[in-house]
Amino acid sequence: MKKLTIMLVITLIGAAWGIASEQGEAIFESQGCKACHRAESNSKVNPSLSDIARAYSGKTDQLIRYLNGETESIVKPDKASRMKRYIQKTQALSEEDRKALADFIMSHK
Repeated sequence: MKKLTIMLVITLIGAAWGIASEQGEAIFESQGCKACHRAESNSKVNPSLSDIARAYSGKTDQLIRYLNGETESIVKPDKASRMKRYIQKTQALSEEDRKALADFIMSHK
């Protein structure tokens, strides 16, 4: 019975993660983030999702604060001024949507 309960909890957590990841991906696409940020490929200006996720590894709260315009970028800070107008868009998101977006980005480690 204990194993069944544990398996059920793991399944529910996995399902919740999948829904949050899908929601984050939809926000990523609807906000136009995909135009500059790719899953793996980098440019001289735009970091990949993988690079962002690695830089913010263990710092998801800091990424959420960045998306809310409360802190500076730790990824390519010399190029971060290009993100200012896009940060205005992420500031307009609900707290839940910013969290889903951050979770989607962090899923690319």
